[in-house]
This record gives sequence, C-alpha cells and structure tokens, in this order.
Amino acid sequence: MNTVLIAEDEKLLRAGLKAMVGRSGVPIGEILEARDGQEALEILRTRRVDLLITDIRMPNMDGLELVSHLPELEHTPTVLVISGYDDFSYAVEMLRSGVQDYLLKPVEREVLYSAIRKAEEKYLSREDAKKTRDREYLDTLRQLMLETDAKGEKWRERLERYGGRFFGGSYVGFCCTQAEKQLPDNVLTIHAFGSIMFYAAAETESDELEKMLTPPIGKSHSHRGLEALHICYREAYGAWQTSFFTETLCMPREKEFKPLDVTARQLVGLVGLSKWQDASKLLRGESAKVFRGEADPKDFVSLCGQFIEQLTATYPDLIDDKSDIQRYGNTWDFGSVNKYLEALDGRMEDFCAETAAVFSNFENKQKIHQAVQYVRAHFREPLNMAEVSNRVSMNYSLFSTLFKQYTGVNFVNYLQDLRINETKHLLETTDWHIYEIGRRAGFTDDKHFLKTFKAATGFSPTEYRKTKLLLERSGCEKK
Repeated sequence: MNTVLIAEDEKLLRAGLKAMVGRSGVPIGEILEARDGQEALEILRTRRVDLLITDIRMPNMDGLELVSHLPELEHTPTVLVISGYDDFSYAVEMLRSGVQDYLLKPVEREVLYSAIRKAEEKYLSREDAKKTRDREYLDTLRQLMLETDAKGEKWRERLERYGGRFFGGSYVGFCCTQAEKQLPDNVLTIHAFGSIMFYAAAETESDELEKMLTPPIGKSHSHRGLEALHICYREAYGAWQTSFFTETLCMPREKEFKPLDVTARQLVGLVGLSKWQDASKLLRGESAKVFRGEADPKDFVSLCGQFIEQLTATYPDLIDDKSDIQRYGNTWDFGSVNKYLEALDGRMEDFCAETAAVFSNFENKQKIHQAVQYVRAHFREPLNMAEVSNRVSMNYSLFSTLFKQYTGVNFVNYLQDLRINETKHLLETTDWHIYEIGRRAGFTDDKHFLKTFKAATGFSPTEYRKTKLLLERSGCEKK
C-alpha cells in the first residue's frame, strides 16, 4: 500500500499504532496521522489514502461520522475500526457499512498485523482490477482513435462502461515522441505506433501540455466527444508529419501538393556511380519542398522507402546485413527529417565506398584476366610488362602487384615459363634446329635462351631432346 492514515485522538495510542503498522511486514509508502475525524477527513479529501485506521470515539468528528463521508471521496480507502468493548454495537454497524474489520482496545499486535495483511490483499486486488479497467479503457480509445474494428458489441459495452471517464468538454490532441517530463494524471496517453504517442488534454489545459512536449509536435483542432477522437488523432498525426520536416509545432493544414521530381531509380543510379553527394542534394531539395508546404510529407517518406527497397534489390550481393540498411527505409523512426538525412548520408557514403572498392576490384580482375590471355596468345613475340599494362590501361606498379596476386608469380617468370614450356614442346615434336626453336618460343637472344633453359630444366636443349628420345625408345622396347 502507498498510504495509511491513522485517526486517533490519544497521542500515545496513535504513536503505538504507527509503530506497529510500520513493523507489520506489509510494504507501506507513508503513514499519516490525524487527531480527530475532522482532520482525517481533510486529509482524505486532498490525499489518496489506501488504508484508514480510525477510532470510534474522537472529538469534533467521531469515527462513525468520518466513515459516513467516505462515499463522497474519489478514492475510498479500506477501513479498520478501533473500538472499546462498550462501542461494540457501533463497530458492528460500521462493519455493515463496508468497514473491513474492527480492532478491540487494547490493540493486539498480531491481530493488527493480520488485519493489515487482509487490507493489503484487498488493495492489491483493487489495483489489479483498476489496471485491467485502465487497459481496457485505453484499448477501447486506441481502437476508436485508429478506427480499427471499434463498432462491435464488445466496444459498445466498453464505451458505455468507460464513457464517463472521457473528457466532458472540449479537448485537444498532440502527436509526438514519448514526453521526457512526467505528465499530469488528467492527460490521456495512448501509444500510436513506433515511438509516436498521442496525448490529449482538456482544451483549457492544452497550452500547459504543449510546453511539456518536445518537437516535432503535431497539434489538432479542438474537438468534443469520443466520436471525434479518430478525427482528433488524424489531425494531430498529419500535423506531426509536417512537423517532422519543420521541427516546430504544426497545426493541420489542407493544401494541394505537387508531386516530387526525383525518383528512386535516379537515386539508385547515382549510388551505383558512387555519387551519393549528388543523390543527397536531390533528396534535400525534395525535403525543402515539404518544408515549404509544396509537397506531401508522405510522398517524401515513400520515395525514401522505395529507394532503399530498390537499392537492396539491385545490389543484394553487396549488402551483408540487409536489416541494417533496410531500417533507412523507415524514415519516421529517425525523429526528424534532418536526423534521417544525416544518418542516411553517413550510411550511403560508406556504401558507395564499399561499392566502389568492390567494383574496382572486379574491374581490375577483369583487366588482369585480359592481360594473362594476351600474354598467353603473344608470348612468342617480343613482350614486356610495360607494353601489357598499357594495353589494359593499368598503372605499371598496380599491374605488377595484381598480376602476381592473380597468377602466383611475377610477370617475368610467368612469361619465361610459357616460353620454356613451348620450347619443350617443340623439342619433343619437331626436328628443328635448337636456335630456331628458341626464336619460335619467343627468345630473341641465343645465349640467353640456352642459359635460361638449362637453369629451368637442368639440361641444355640438346640434352633435353636426347633424353626424351631415349625415354621414348626405352618405352617402345618394353612394349
């Protein structure tokens, strides 16, 4: 329980009761004291009290009269009565009036503890029931607010049950993110979607509520009655969408909007060319149109959603974490358009850099592949790395590095291996002169040819040819 009030005119008895209540084992937030029924009633009218422990005989106003005033209160506490033996008949009468229990003087500790525990159970039961009613009430209002299946018999019953709790006069609605400050209890609070809340207050108190909210804020016109709740919400939410771009409080506005000039395909194309800065300028230009009231906020948000959707579909192999990039399709989640565009700029700059690196790597592999094919086709001709790197339009140093990564050996060794293998082939299949074979394999210097071949095979060209012939004859004789 949050609050217990002890009404007892005898100071010592009041102090003893307070001490015992504090040691009852039941969690209690605050214990208040009153010297008579009148003082207790004043407290009850200004404070919510969960448990009232009152004596019957007190000056100014006795316990009987105090209890008779309880139905007038907004919140009726559970009541324990303290009585003497001579007051037993009064205690019975009070029990019939809804008092939970009576305690006979002198109050025994265990009897009091037992009564307080029963009061705590009753309090918890009442709180659970109240929470259930509150949930049903807010659920009913949310359904009406969103106009979702709120016309059935179940909803009519709830409206009849909770209709008296709604604003009796004019009220105003607001849409914004969760309020940072604690709002008054008389402010209606309903979760709309995502991080967006709908707040409503009596029109006379709407200015105070407005000061407690943080932009972007959408404010509705004044309305009356539950039947207008969905209109109030729609106005506040539409105004919030505008405020998302202006970051100031906005009211509903009826206006003809012009279509946007930029398409999602244009933005995706610029990303493919690693030109996000150009794409960002286009998006900011469209955002400015919304800010000036020339374009519909929903059109801009739709454009961003389509852009992310098409980007994901166009480059599925370049996006490892689709959930990360897809969240940029939910523009409203970023709080304001400026926050959204700043976040999108950072993510798209990174994406363009990743894309450029991947494309560059792909293009370089293609070029090296072309270079290898060219070398294999022309190794018999005079050839060097400068000529081949120029042919595929690649920097000499980069070509040297990437060629070795691609083939596993440097350019000179790769070219030499091709020529040595061609020499072996010609030595084995022709009876041409050794030097002619060397020149046909791409060696332009005879001495260099002989030296290179022996270093690579361990034989001179002549020795290699003879060895091959001997092996062939040996194989024939064995057959």
